[in-house]
Amino acid sequence: MIAKLREGVQRLQLPLEAAQLDALEVYIQAILQFNKSYNLMKAESPDELAVNHILDSLAAYHAVAGLIAELRQRTGGDVRMGDIGSGGGCPGIPLAVAFPDVHITLVERMEKRSAFLEQTVARLRLANVDVCPLQAEKVAPGAFDIVVFRAFHPFDKKISATLRSMLKEGGFIAAYKARSEKIAAEMEAVRDVIPAYKKIVLTVPFLEDHERNLVIIQK
Repeated sequence: MIAKLREGVQRLQLPLEAAQLDALEVYIQAILQFNKSYNLMKAESPDELAVNHILDSLAAYHAVAGLIAELRQRTGGDVRMGDIGSGGGCPGIPLAVAFPDVHITLVERMEKRSAFLEQTVARLRLANVDVCPLQAEKVAPGAFDIVVFRAFHPFDKKISATLRSMLKEGGFIAAYKARSEKIAAEMEAVRDVIPAYKKIVLTVPFLEDHERNLVIIQK
């Protein structure tokens, strides 16, 4: 049992059942098993992985739940999410565990990492997840209702246009970011591509002294 994971989930007030917590622990063990070979994430212990990557990903749960609810109310259909530059699977796999009724595609161009993701999705029996081993630029237009990413790429004009093209009309980008001043500088540079955005402050359990924000952009 990974104590910080379970305590962090309680602090975030997440409605996760025992089987979902167990799945997240299996995921953490899988990362630790393959991390040195695949260079998946910066972490050396289960607690470090749980805090810096899993809880960091899940800190956006309530904000993402709001976007999902808004899309369902508006369209009445299924919600499809894409995790772009998924790497070792964050935030996509934690969000897939937390939202089993949302289909999530892990987009990862690197062969080793996409192979790890395929193995992990099978190991966790995540029926709502598939892996897309492509560059972001090659993702089909209008593929997703929500695009998420964490440590993928700073916003610039090219990547902003690429991310927007993946979205259905009215869809959302939800970008995990750190310091507010850096966000402001990034968004100012792409103001002609993304004229408006919303910033939501995130609090990651055990990392309360680290500034974390979620940037929301609607197409």
